[in-house]
Amino acid sequence: MNKRILKIFNEAGFHQPEMERLGIDDKFEKFAELIVKETLDEVAERAYYTGDGAWSDELDRPWIELEFGYGPLHDAKTFRS
Repeated sequence: MNKRILKIFNEAGFHQPEMERLGIDDKFEKFAELIVKETLDEVAERAYYTGDGAWSDELDRPWIELEFGYGPLHDAKTFRS
């Protein structure tokens, strides 16, 4: 599991052994990925309607996805490792 997602998971009061015991580690990671995706979609939509040039969905989104352990930059990094 991505370190940032695991940190947030622990801050919420959960622990990885519980997650593994319940067999939800893959589901939780997908849940976290979907939350990040929905948030990025909302940011991109608002930036589009407000004309906010500080946000570039094409450039910024992949870097944020990388921080949370998924997306094309993460895949490229994982492929190289």
